[in-house]
Amino acid sequence: MHLPSTRTLQAFVATARLGSLAAASASVAMSVPALSRRLAGLERELGVRLLERVPRGVVLTSAGDDYLAHAVAVLDRLQAAAAELKRDAAVVRVTTIPAFATRWLLPRLPAFSARHPGIEVDVRTSIAFERLDDGQYDFAIRLALDHEMATDPLLPIHLLPVWSAAHPRAITCPEDVLRHQLLGPDHRPEFWQEWLRGVELEGQAARPRAIDALLLYEQTLSGAGVAIGIEPLISGLLRDGRLHALTAHRQRSARSFFLVGPAETRSRAARLFRAWLWSEAQG
Repeated sequence: MHLPSTRTLQAFVATARLGSLAAASASVAMSVPALSRRLAGLERELGVRLLERVPRGVVLTSAGDDYLAHAVAVLDRLQAAAAELKRDAAVVRVTTIPAFATRWLLPRLPAFSARHPGIEVDVRTSIAFERLDDGQYDFAIRLALDHEMATDPLLPIHLLPVWSAAHPRAITCPEDVLRHQLLGPDHRPEFWQEWLRGVELEGQAARPRAIDALLLYEQTLSGAGVAIGIEPLISGLLRDGRLHALTAHRQRSARSFFLVGPAETRSRAARLFRAWLWSEAQG
């Protein structure tokens, strides 16, 4: 037995509910003769009478009443599935570390939303490198060593000391930095080590105070000390003049931010977000 098409089920449900071929034909945008043929074909395929013609329209038989419940359930489930797919296709799920989300990604998202108002970007933060193969996320933006990754970095990292614009003492060379309290992200002590090595001060006694990564630059702005600046996370603060930096001695880190995702993105929304993200990173 051939399964009826959704169009046929819609025609039957409309006729059963409205009790009139004329009213049902208008509801499903089908002529009365075409509707009659569909209903007759459905009854012939099932081998039972679903509808009885009466002077004022049509009424359901007992078999038709039973079949109506199944037809409605099928159409409802198909409609719910289509709505869920449409909703999912318009959502891009991204996981990244908190500092990247707050300092770089979230300030830029309004521009993406203005360009693509029908797409929602759901950003979740985590220090752990979340798996992507279970379909929970479309992309991960993660910090990694360049030599461990097989793809080009989304955003290379440069390191440089930064301090509050209200800092009372001048800092003009790398040696000056060591005269101040050094601040660094608590989970990334290697950043200060990288910079000191790059400016040939690795052997100096430097003991950075570990600060929660989300609060590092707030502490720096308050005048607590000199932090290791991570470009691109500090770009906005430098541009606004809230932080000053030893820009002549910026050092390229061995780490970068990488965009990680499946080889083929699952939706048009994800493809649009990926293209926009690369454009933002390169611009």
